[in-house]
Amino acid sequence: MVFRFSTEQDCEMMRDLIRLKQFAAERGTTLDVWDNVAKSLSTALKVELKVKQIRDRLNLLKTRFKTNEQRSKGASGVEESLHAVNIQSHYSDVDGLKEADLAQCAKDIVAESNRRRADREAELSNSDVSDEGSCVSATDSSTSRGSRASKRTNAFLAEVKRQEKRYKEQMDMKVRELEQKQKQFDDRLAFEREQAQAKLQFDMEVQANNRNVILECAKIFSAALVNKD
Repeated sequence: MVFRFSTEQDCEMMRDLIRLKQFAAERGTTLDVWDNVAKSLSTALKVELKVKQIRDRLNLLKTRFKTNEQRSKGASGVEESLHAVNIQSHYSDVDGLKEADLAQCAKDIVAESNRRRADREAELSNSDVSDEGSCVSATDSSTSRGSRASKRTNAFLAEVKRQEKRYKEQMDMKVRELEQKQKQFDDRLAFEREQAQAKLQFDMEVQANNRNVILECAKIFSAALVNKD
C-alpha cells in the first residue's frame, strides 16, 4: 500500500530533518542519520517508513518549492508559498532546534503570511491610487521578494561554502596524519635497518675474534708439544 503524506506529516518530517541535521552530518555518518530520521518519523506518525520514502518525499517538496518560487518571481501580488522557507537558515551551532523554537518559527511564518495578505487587501481597497503609484508599488514588491529570495540563496551558498571548507579541513588533517604516520614508519624502518646492520657487524667481529683465538690456541698447543719433545 502506498503511503501518502499529509501536510501535518510533511511538517513533522521537516521538524525531524531540522532537528537531526542530516545535511550537516559528518562524512561516513549520513546513512546512520537518515536511519534515525526514518525511525523518529515512524514513531511519531505510527507508520513504518523507509529512508527511500522520506528522501523521495523531500525531493518532491523541494521540486514544488522551486516551482512555486519561480511562479512567485514571475507574478505580482501572489502570496509566496509557506514552503518557501530555507531549511538551512534554521540550522544553528547547537544540536537541533527545541520544540519551542519550531513552534515560534511556525508562528512567525503564519504572522508574516497574514501581514502580507492584509497589505494586499489594503492596496486593493485603495482604488484612488494612480497607475504610476501602482507600478512603483509592484516594483517595490518585486524588489522585496527578490531581496528575500537573494537572502535565502546567499544563506544556502554560505552553508555550502561552510560545508566545503569543513570537508577541505578534514581532508587536510587526514593528509597530515598520513604524512606523519609515513614519516614515523620510515624512521622506524631506518632505525631497525641500522640496528640490524650493527648486529650483523658485531656478529662478524665476534666470529673473527673467535677464529683468531682458536688459531692462537692451536699455535700455543703446537709450540708446547714441540718443546716437550
